[in-house]
Amino acid sequence: MKVVLHDRTNGLGQEVRETAHRKLTRLARHFGRVVDAEVEFSEERKRSGLSTTVCRINLHLDGRRAPVLHARERGADPQSALDLALDKIDRQVVAFKEKVTHRKQAVSPVRVPIVEERATPRSSEPERLRLKLRPMSEEEAVSELEADSQPVLVYLDEDSGEIQIMVRRADGSVAVIEPIIP
Repeated sequence: MKVVLHDRTNGLGQEVRETAHRKLTRLARHFGRVVDAEVEFSEERKRSGLSTTVCRINLHLDGRRAPVLHARERGADPQSALDLALDKIDRQVVAFKEKVTHRKQAVSPVRVPIVEERATPRSSEPERLRLKLRPMSEEEAVSELEADSQPVLVYLDEDSGEIQIMVRRADGSVAVIEPIIP
């Protein structure tokens, strides 16, 4: 990764330059599509006579549709302005990486949420859920399944009084599963 530093102040210390280079190359390890970074330090004077240091970071990413990420922060000294700008650009890189990786996941009609491991050991018995079924016609069940984002609907058939399971398939069609009790 190429890092270019522009100094438009009275002089940057070597420590600030090394810190900028070290932390920006860490971003490249964090997300491999970072091509180069351009860091510019400038001074801004207020009417009161106080001066603040402005740090601008432009991060160029590899790819046809990859954006250029920008961060601009002010600080009392170059080190604090650099730290603030690096925090902002790091959040942008993480957000872009999440966006790119989530976009490439396979689309599935059934999304199972990721459950983090519990601190307590699991019991061997399955969890029991109670479901209150209401009688409805097949047309009502289809309309409710279409209106809801859930892929499965369990209902009582109002004509026969039997439990029916309606499933939305991956291609968008609907199927009814009729359980047979031997």
